[in-house]
Amino acid sequence: MLRPSMSQILKPGESYYEFVVAVARRAREIASDAERTETPLEEKPVTMAVQLFASGEETLANMDVSIEGPVAPHSEEAPESEASTELPVQEA
Repeated sequence: MLRPSMSQILKPGESYYEFVVAVARRAREIASDAERTETPLEEKPVTMAVQLFASGEETLANMDVSIEGPVAPHSEEAPESEASTELPVQEA
């Protein structure tokens, strides 16, 4: 269990969903930075991200919690450049 709890970190009117997305994105950044610099982490990236939000170093206001890029409409035909991911059906 993470300490402090989300309800202790969130301010009135802030969304739990946005908080979870922001923590996940910040944790990915921490993990990527550690991997790039080959720095071993003493704590898990999610724990570190939650601590940043709890201390006030990170806030939901300065994090982008929107989905990345526009959502493409689903089409029946796959573009020719994409390989088909469907598995062949075997009849018995």
